[in-house]
Amino acid sequence: MPTIPTITRRAHLSPFARALAFLVTLALTPAPALRAADAGPTPAERRLRSHVAFLADDLLEGRAAGTRGHELAMAYVTAHFSRLGLEPAGTRGYQQPMRFRESKLDLEAGRFSIRHASGETTLPAITETIVRPGSAAATGDVTAPAVFVGYGIHAPEFKHDDFASAPDLRGKIAVILAGSPEKLPATARAHYSRSKTSELAGRGAVAIVTVETPTEEKRTPWALAANRGRFPTMRLVEPDGTLFEAYATLVASASVSRAAATKLFARAPQTAEEVFTAAARGETSAFALGVDFSLSGRATVTDATSANVLAWLPGTDPTLAGEPIVITGHLDHIGIGPAVNGDTIYNGALDNALGTAVILELAERLVSGPRLRRPVLFASLTGEEKGLLGAYHLSRHLPPRVHRFAANVNLDMPVILGPSRELIALGAEHSTLGALMDAAAARTGFKVVPDPSPEEVFFVRSDQYPFVRAGVPALALKLGEKSSDPAIDLKALNVDFRKNHYHKPSDDLSRPIHWPTALEFTAVATELVRTLATDATAPSWKPGDFFGTRFGPEKKKP
Repeated sequence: MPTIPTITRRAHLSPFARALAFLVTLALTPAPALRAADAGPTPAERRLRSHVAFLADDLLEGRAAGTRGHELAMAYVTAHFSRLGLEPAGTRGYQQPMRFRESKLDLEAGRFSIRHASGETTLPAITETIVRPGSAAATGDVTAPAVFVGYGIHAPEFKHDDFASAPDLRGKIAVILAGSPEKLPATARAHYSRSKTSELAGRGAVAIVTVETPTEEKRTPWALAANRGRFPTMRLVEPDGTLFEAYATLVASASVSRAAATKLFARAPQTAEEVFTAAARGETSAFALGVDFSLSGRATVTDATSANVLAWLPGTDPTLAGEPIVITGHLDHIGIGPAVNGDTIYNGALDNALGTAVILELAERLVSGPRLRRPVLFASLTGEEKGLLGAYHLSRHLPPRVHRFAANVNLDMPVILGPSRELIALGAEHSTLGALMDAAAARTGFKVVPDPSPEEVFFVRSDQYPFVRAGVPALALKLGEKSSDPAIDLKALNVDFRKNHYHKPSDDLSRPIHWPTALEFTAVATELVRTLATDATAPSWKPGDFFGTRFGPEKKKP
């Protein structure tokens, strides 16, 4: 198995020396109150800058959950919550500890063979396939007949069923397409794209092979997917020792590049190109591939610990004392990985040091403002990059003083690279949060606009989704892509960030964060939270809403 790359830093000073120099610089910088009014940023803007500068520094080594760097970040956030006078809300002071089962995949050891009457075809590891053992297992070996089942989605309310004509999957290897059918509404695509594993495990599959489609290849090039395989994965260990959402019947899984798909379908009723063309028309079918697949995956498995950092701002109404608004943002990033341009530290300045900085500044404003009727829980979450694990733990294991969460506002990766007066509130259309968000935006000079990239299903890809699954109305707040400065192409900057810097070492302090807009974004978030925490009535799902009927108080009975 390849070793973790040596840490490559951009400066010759030691981490301690650079951190000391950073703190000394802050201490020696003249206080904003002593400056001329036009001589520099405001105190609030300086706080935002300082938070991001520390959290995205090389000292923290990318803040991967369960590492020393993440623990330093936790200590930093804890210190600021304490400075503000917020009460500890965890089960161990400000911390809500949890356990993880960590798996470091041996990519080169993966084996994928297609067995047929005339011989055997092997897919090269890494360049064409990535094979993984089952959930948090060290090994996974399985040989079984392969069955293609479209996207692996059963959505009866939209008259889509990839299993309608499928052979029995019990004891078989299920072959599915990455992504979800474009004919489904964006909301349904978001939900069902996250439900495939449980659906296939429930139907008896012993392994899952996911094939990259041309559409998904454009969204996530194979080289990027292979690079992600070099980072450890994690499973949440429940208090009883079981693994959260692990499926013991699934022995192994694999991803296959679009280019290698022709080998999988060589003896099937349809070629790979015919499958892709039919899928693009929304006409997937199911059939046996006429071959056996043999999968073998290897990983090193260890245990790790981490924690959410939780702080409590009490409300004034005793009848609402156990029903807080929970403000979330993940503190972790992806740590140390393969070198890119000589740099191995994936700092996560925008993802999500900036979101954490916004939460700290939001807390600063609420603490210094009028008392709120409803309590607010500030949650700096761990394990988002490993599958929203900290959010799942918090949403399923409520802190001692919490009876239920009234609503969730999530602040994850607010890409603020230029000025804009538009906001994107992912999920706002599902509950009364939408109208409240519109009003809060208007009062602060902003306008809420639709998600410009619904095909990315962002609503299920961050920490608000575990709260949605727990029945809590939620939204995620982002900056819009329309610049208020004609000279700045904000959309192009966003595209460039996602293509060239997202989950790469260059998401660091060299990113051109537009600090005045970051401060205005914080003001909008503060106005929304203040509105929610002043209202005696908690937000609710809209009648007949897709998520509300599945997870809310009126969810359909199985």
